[in-house]
Amino acid sequence: MNIIVTNQNKDLIYGANIEIMKELNGVFQVSEIANSFNSIFYKKLIIDATALENFPKEDVLRKLAKTFDTEKLILFLPPNDPPPKKFLSLLVSINIYNFTDNIKGLQELVTKSNTYDDVKEFVVQNTPARKEISYDNFNDSSISLDNGQIILGIKNVTKNAGSTALIYMLKKNLQEVHKKEVVAVEINKRDFVYYNDKNMYSISNSKMGEFFASMDKKEIILVDLDESNKMDFCTDVIYLVEPSLYRINQLMMGNRAAFNTLKGKKVILNNSLLNENDVNAFAREAGISLYFNLPPLNDRIVNPILNDLLSKLGLIDVQSSNQGRGKKGLFDIFK
Repeated sequence: MNIIVTNQNKDLIYGANIEIMKELNGVFQVSEIANSFNSIFYKKLIIDATALENFPKEDVLRKLAKTFDTEKLILFLPPNDPPPKKFLSLLVSINIYNFTDNIKGLQELVTKSNTYDDVKEFVVQNTPARKEISYDNFNDSSISLDNGQIILGIKNVTKNAGSTALIYMLKKNLQEVHKKEVVAVEINKRDFVYYNDKNMYSISNSKMGEFFASMDKKEIILVDLDESNKMDFCTDVIYLVEPSLYRINQLMMGNRAAFNTLKGKKVILNNSLLNENDVNAFAREAGISLYFNLPPLNDRIVNPILNDLLSKLGLIDVQSSNQGRGKKGLFDIFK
């Protein structure tokens, strides 16, 4: 039997003529829904998106994906307000594959859940639309602190995935092309010394509070988290995976559940020579969605493809991301 949580689209959901064992009606926080059904076995949990408090904010969607079994979860979207593809891309990235805005789709999802292959087309982004429910406050980019500062953590998943070099290149791009006030810091490491850059710092865990307090006027702080699991000070985190067979097998031999911990996170293939078909196959086999695909880059120059990544993360605007770009790139589908 199924559970439904309804609000504005109650009549439409009832029109699907599905078996219902329990219903909530109104507007609720994710935690309230979870507490109402935590001891009930159900086939599918159908949630009217308008029943979610603060929908469509990204943190609400991520909490939804973490709280419930997404294979049993169906998100019913407002049929009179088609969401932007960027919104649907986020749903896919956090493993919410079961979403629809019509009765037929709902009936099909109750019978059979979507797989990644069914929804991978939505990874491509588009310009947001607006009608009765505004998706304008939805963004899959980095969240900023109250002072507008962004603290972006970058963490290697596979060994030596390239966080140090990528941070240096991102910092170089942000400073030289986009004139941003940016610093970089590594924790419990001494790799930055080889770049001889006065705005790249190496600190210990014990100095973190002091360091961030002293950098409160900087627009962006890039943090190499390679040797640290402490990430709560970051406004956003990206995870680097080098997709070579050697590194992937090395990772899986050490931790067979490694990719399970990456579900719903911003995973970037770094130093990747995979083509589009290979990328899709990798995502499918790993059971995750991929945020971006980066080829090997020259750290002596400003690489235009980094503009696409910086724009997607919200560190630069779309117009400035076109600076230095020529023809359309191979990896433009991941913008």
